[in-house]
Amino acid sequence: MDDTKKQHIVETALKVFFKYGYKRVSMNEIAESAGISRAGLYLYFKSKEEIFNAAIIHHGDILLQEIKDGLPSHETKEDKLLFAFEVWAIRNFDESLHSPEHKEITDSSYQFAREALDASYEKLETVLAALLEVYPASAGGIPPMRLAHLATGALRGFKSVASSSDELRRLLQDLLRIVAPGQ
Repeated sequence: MDDTKKQHIVETALKVFFKYGYKRVSMNEIAESAGISRAGLYLYFKSKEEIFNAAIIHHGDILLQEIKDGLPSHETKEDKLLFAFEVWAIRNFDESLHSPEHKEITDSSYQFAREALDASYEKLETVLAALLEVYPASAGGIPPMRLAHLATGALRGFKSVASSSDELRRLLQDLLRIVAPGQ
């Protein structure tokens, strides 16, 4: 199988899902957008759900690469952590609140791509844990990977209760005061 072609399909599908949501997209639309036949699409992916999972992982990988590329431009560990949260969740949060398609992508990712979503969050946790390693006395001696897992769990919950990106940012800043106090 041609990995370049498969990557092109995933990138195209991601754009289509963000434009129309999960439920309104068909295999025909993905194939047409990718410039291949529906039969050709099925050579790479067995179902829309499988493409969606690949698209969720791809989207997470894009965000993680942006985080890794941008971390050196931030001086303090707190700034680095806030930057990671900004890229991962905050900057597009208002759009997700006001876009039915973005909301559907979020809801559908929990329903149809839970493993892919969890895998992406685990990758984020690895990045956060590396940043949290400098806080040995933080949060009662909880290991950095566990702190990172707690932070991403809180982030998921914060996204469901925050009413704006500003509120989400404040919640995450407060969380950092708990996770990495005095830094």
